[in-house]
Amino acid sequence: MAREVPRELSGRTIRKDQLEDLVEVVEREFPSSSERMFSIAGEDGVHKDISFETVMKAAGRPAVVDNLTISDRDGDKSFTFEAKRGLIKIKAEGGERHFPVGFCEEVQGILRTRTSRLRRILPARMRFLTHWCLAVEAVMALTAILTTSLLVGWVAAVSAACASVAALLITWITRRHFTTYILLKDDAREPWKRTEKLALIGMSVPVIVALIVNGPNWFKDDGAPVTPKSGSTGHSSSGRSGPTASRAAASALSRDTERSPLPKITVKPAVGAAGEPFVLTGTGFKPGADVWVKLVAGPGTALSTDKAERHLVRVNDKGEIGPEKITVGSGVCCSRGAIRVVVDPEGKMAAVETTYKLK
Repeated sequence: MAREVPRELSGRTIRKDQLEDLVEVVEREFPSSSERMFSIAGEDGVHKDISFETVMKAAGRPAVVDNLTISDRDGDKSFTFEAKRGLIKIKAEGGERHFPVGFCEEVQGILRTRTSRLRRILPARMRFLTHWCLAVEAVMALTAILTTSLLVGWVAAVSAACASVAALLITWITRRHFTTYILLKDDAREPWKRTEKLALIGMSVPVIVALIVNGPNWFKDDGAPVTPKSGSTGHSSSGRSGPTASRAAASALSRDTERSPLPKITVKPAVGAAGEPFVLTGTGFKPGADVWVKLVAGPGTALSTDKAERHLVRVNDKGEIGPEKITVGSGVCCSRGAIRVVVDPEGKMAAVETTYKLK
């Protein structure tokens, strides 16, 4: 059965040069394909053709689109790229053993942004989550402003309005940042949708409500401050609860650290000559995952090629790597130098590395 590797990426801006690189790698992997298909969804419908230039012409050569599909097949090997407003899906299937994982990683590299590390931590459907967060935050903002206006005073109401607008603005910027825009021209920019303009207008509602409800109070004293009753112990109890809460939080963090060991790798022997193999082992990885092992030139070392040597290995059911025998290329220079052995797991785990020294 052919192996299938799907990926889901959060929405993002795809520049024209990135799209050209994506089309180029698809044509490289499927040079003689007769099932290649490009699809663009516009306001006047969906346009499909085997030629991207033909699809662009049929769609009226738009500067920006938010819906694009690229699919190709050659025998049992296939690839699908589907970009929608809030989500990007890629799927590779069949071919050689390492084709699905390797090709998906290459496409992800093309679509990489300056915030790729943050995107690996956050869920892929981030735009969908922020869409609902905006509605919840708007209701909470109006409730907070009306409550503080009636029970506390105009100063607290204005503070609540400012805090609410700041929260709404941050959420709205996040939503726009995780929206897919495909720029088809060099000078194209992300458009402002009508819904986004309405969202900005909606953010001003809490401030307007605060002004209407509390405006008359701005020109008069808000009242004398309330003097605490004698014998009040609010401050002392707060002081006692602080250290207790800190100790509880530290204890919880320690327990979480014990339950989730960090990935670790070792090489044996740690010192060897160019052309000789070493054995790589590791623990703490996601069971059953594929990881890339990269040999990168370290201090005092130069590889025979500009690119790092890469090896794809499989993590066992216990989250362990190896023992995996890896041979250092005989063209590595120079003695007494060091080679960085970097293991890059799939998913949200950070890369780990160790050093192999040359004799």
